[in-house]
Amino acid sequence: MDDQNREGRLVSGETQTSSTSQAAQAAERTVTTEQVRDLRRVVDTLRLHEERALVEVVPESLGAITVRRVLTQREEVVPITLGREHLEITVTEGKGGRVTMNGEVLEVGRTYEVPLYEERAVIERQAYPYSDVVIAKQRETYEQVERLTLRREELEVEDPQGLVRDRLMPDSLDPQP
Repeated sequence: MDDQNREGRLVSGETQTSSTSQAAQAAERTVTTEQVRDLRRVVDTLRLHEERALVEVVPESLGAITVRRVLTQREEVVPITLGREHLEITVTEGKGGRVTMNGEVLEVGRTYEVPLYEERAVIERQAYPYSDVVIAKQRETYEQVERLTLRREELEVEDPQGLVRDRLMPDSLDPQP
């Protein structure tokens, strides 16, 4: 039952009770307190409501970033020291005889070189760590204050005919006379 129907029933109930209230007032004066309780009848109950704020926190994505490794290139000039070794054969004038190499006779006074070994560079690439990058997420909390207007129902009774009167109800803890 909605609030308008309840209010309508109460207004119609007030008009019905106002016509009979004068007769009931006269009868009430002679009745004891216990008898008044027996005559009391609940007509309806009104439930009053109030608004309360319900706050829901909704995560919202502000954007996205992409973290990736990018390979860059650079050229370097690396000095490498290499060596080689050879054997020198020089034939000098002598008392005779001859010197041959691979079946050929070597000339007197001329120097011949026989390579023994030669160094050459073999280059490999190897990755070494040069920097650490720390990626972390941090959550911060903060308070936001919102000003809300919340409504509350209150009961308002209008008595243009002046039918409402003060009546002291006996306290249930007081001893009965």
